[in-house]
Amino acid sequence: MATMTKGKSGIVLAILSASMFVYVIDTTLMNVSISALVEDLDTTVGEVQTAITLYTLTMAAFMLTGGKLGDIWGSKRAFRIGLVIYAIGTTITALAPSIGFVVLGWSVLEGLGSALIVPAINTLVRANFTGSKRASAYGILFGVAAAGAAFGPLIGGWLTTNMSWRVAFAGEAVIVVLVLLSSGMLVDAAPVIPKPKLDVVGVVLSAVGLALFVLGILQTGTYGWTDPIVLGLVIGGLLVLGGFVWWIRRREAAGLSVLLHPSIFRHRSISAGLPILSTQTFAQAGLLFLVPVFTQSVMGFDAFETGLTLLPLSVGVLFTSVVTPPLGRKIYPKYIIQAGLVLLFVSGYVLAKSLDGAVVGSDLALGLLLGGVAIGLIAGQLPNLILSGVGQDEASEASGLQGTAQNLGMAMGTAVVGTVILSVALSSLAGQVEDSSTIPEPLKDEIAEIVASPFDSAKASDLTVGIEDLPADQQAELEQIFVTGTLRGFQGAILVGGLVALFGALLAFRLPKKKLESDASVEATVKEVVRNPTMPRVQFEMEDLPPRPQP
Repeated sequence: MATMTKGKSGIVLAILSASMFVYVIDTTLMNVSISALVEDLDTTVGEVQTAITLYTLTMAAFMLTGGKLGDIWGSKRAFRIGLVIYAIGTTITALAPSIGFVVLGWSVLEGLGSALIVPAINTLVRANFTGSKRASAYGILFGVAAAGAAFGPLIGGWLTTNMSWRVAFAGEAVIVVLVLLSSGMLVDAAPVIPKPKLDVVGVVLSAVGLALFVLGILQTGTYGWTDPIVLGLVIGGLLVLGGFVWWIRRREAAGLSVLLHPSIFRHRSISAGLPILSTQTFAQAGLLFLVPVFTQSVMGFDAFETGLTLLPLSVGVLFTSVVTPPLGRKIYPKYIIQAGLVLLFVSGYVLAKSLDGAVVGSDLALGLLLGGVAIGLIAGQLPNLILSGVGQDEASEASGLQGTAQNLGMAMGTAVVGTVILSVALSSLAGQVEDSSTIPEPLKDEIAEIVASPFDSAKASDLTVGIEDLPADQQAELEQIFVTGTLRGFQGAILVGGLVALFGALLAFRLPKKKLESDASVEATVKEVVRNPTMPRVQFEMEDLPPRPQP
């Protein structure tokens, strides 16, 4: 692609943005529909949380494989195959008669489809845009992704409340088919020469290692952090991942194809940027899980009211991620990213304080707005900083790594935040019931289970129904116990997410000190190199050159 008209570049960006929007909106659709799924499929909040975590876990486990298949098949072909798998998965989910079919269609098939789509999207952006246009494309693309994560609750909430959660997933299938039909307009990335082969052993080791590790974290909500099952899964996962590192180093030394070249971590944009991306998505996923659970299980909101509550987050994300990407040409992106992560911590503090006494959605607005602005600042800079720091021949691996870090953070965020909510809240509830002098001693164990029941059903009304036969003084005390216990659980979870974001801000000191280049500066440098072949090549970066023309 030597040049691209403004109109065509807009269409290409719309195609890629629609794909990213559908991919990101999925988790938020499930989050706001928790209570509807629990009722419709006769399941529990814990099982829905497991489905959400398995979805992001599937993507994290196979994103590297998806990036490598993009090298083998070509990014455009991988993109199309991923769309087909995704469409099948979302159709199964829309028709699911039980939570098992949701896991099959959504957690597994849509997760596998996304593992092909996301690395291909990132590589196709590099192939279709250059210079500041690429930076703007990344900013808009990930702004759309962040907005999808934020607006998803509103869209999904309205559909769930007025129609059915199934309609939302059916609508996704329609959008994916339209994207597939229009994908012929995309310019494919330059083929990797020589064409690599898929390292099957590496695929198995990386997928199993990540799966065991995240599943271990997920089980902490049931068994606790010191349980042998949890420790076995976590340590086992780390050992398998250690085996994966040994395996790829051994194959690389022998000159064989590998799933991931360890040498890619020599780029500071990769070694420093990926952990920061995981901290951001950890905190973001935690917010998008705990706010819907709080509004539905404590405040008694339906799915649409939950979506409206999250609207300030949506506005902050959309505005900031679209408007601020050009700042990276004036201010070092690392500073913008650090500011976003610190603001994400501040927003968590404000939100945690506002939970106490919240009765309407607007009570949470300020904390959510600050969180949206923070996420938008990070999304407008970090993905481009990560991917622009590698060469074209490393683009697919970098995209796969970025997707892995992103989804690993999301899976960990959902699992850990859910675990903290449950462990802190349930411990507080049980302790308060046990210490109560109003509740009869023989009934305390039974009543403790009733008080905790809204956490399984995501329905605040379950508490009222469960204690309606008790004396008025006991009902009043149990309602206060529930409010106090849940408040402690949610505030503790928000604090964990905020501290992780703050840790990311400290990690950001390692990011490269590099401003984004404009198209004019890139083109001027290229012309100077052509005019003066002896000019030192260190004055420009190869990834900013236009991709080679495709046949």
